[in-house]
Amino acid sequence: MSDLIEGGQYLIKNRKTGQYLTGKPNPDRAEHGTVELQPLREGEARRTQLWELRQGNAQGRFMLRNMERRQTYLHPAGHSGDASTLLEEFVYEPDHADSYMWEVLNETTPDGEVWKLKCVVGGRWLNVVGHSHDAGAQAEVYDDDSETHAYRQWMLERVPSTKAGTGVELPLAFSVPEEFLSLDFAASAEENTNLLLARLGTLERTPSQEELAHAVLAQQTMYEMLTAAGAVYAGVLLAKPPAGAPPEKQHLSSLILSVIARPSELANEHTVTRLARTLGAIHPEAEVGVSRLPSGPVVLLTQDSKVEKPVNLLANDDQPTVVRQLHVFVPIPGRLAMADFSIATENLAEWDHCVDILAGVCSTIAFT
Repeated sequence: MSDLIEGGQYLIKNRKTGQYLTGKPNPDRAEHGTVELQPLREGEARRTQLWELRQGNAQGRFMLRNMERRQTYLHPAGHSGDASTLLEEFVYEPDHADSYMWEVLNETTPDGEVWKLKCVVGGRWLNVVGHSHDAGAQAEVYDDDSETHAYRQWMLERVPSTKAGTGVELPLAFSVPEEFLSLDFAASAEENTNLLLARLGTLERTPSQEELAHAVLAQQTMYEMLTAAGAVYAGVLLAKPPAGAPPEKQHLSSLILSVIARPSELANEHTVTRLARTLGAIHPEAEVGVSRLPSGPVVLLTQDSKVEKPVNLLANDDQPTVVRQLHVFVPIPGRLAMADFSIATENLAEWDHCVDILAGVCSTIAFT
């Protein structure tokens, strides 16, 4: 695993002990918990060992959110960056934002790839207290830069979710045009594949077996990425080639619409101002702005990405293509969360029409 997926869910396993980082709620304080290492658990309790990687307030910094109690994040006890400070879970507080931030650094060892988690406050590494192998050992931030040892090396095992949400809930409703083929996150990959093939079978031009195979692979890749990111909706709109298009353009293109729950530093209208500044700094090549919908202020981000392998749903050649994305970040009133409504397409000739589609979806947003 060479790349970490923002929004992805990970089991964090210590390389030396083979134990997994586990959130342990405090029965006396709902907003507080400790962190220790335990063997991999099965069933619902395992979710206390599942952490979601969330983009922080600066490039290269992340927050680790516990999936059992989705409002709690990993950070040093008492917001301290001192050496040998124990780790805890705590409800995110913007006044102590840096203590929730981690730099995730990649290393290659003789037996594979590992990661080191460095706390932004204090610049110290996530470590096992006392170098213990025992279950129940606690975690700390530790200062020893003179030596690289396996107690500070972690295996981040990504766990793609199989359902929309795995607990993600957005208190809003919206409508999508019926022409979209919606993914069912509760269905199996086989069921979604059969639905896609049935839709493709109704097209005027019957796709070849190679095109069908590529369409299935493209959808499955999208399914895995969006479920890992905590998507609550994803759908695909197939676009016919324009009349009179040359032979090399005689393939369908696709518009992907998704809605993803994302964290927010603030829970009021000031969120959009800070987010716009942050996105502008992280993505200087993108167009970033603030607008207002009937539901309230939002942040817009438009960005082109050149990909070496085409993502046309029913084409598969070796020529690079450009995919354009538009994100509309909608703050959720009263919560440290946003809804990320986005579209992505390689059909740049019809971009204005795609924007109109997303604008129509966003105009139906209503908070519940």
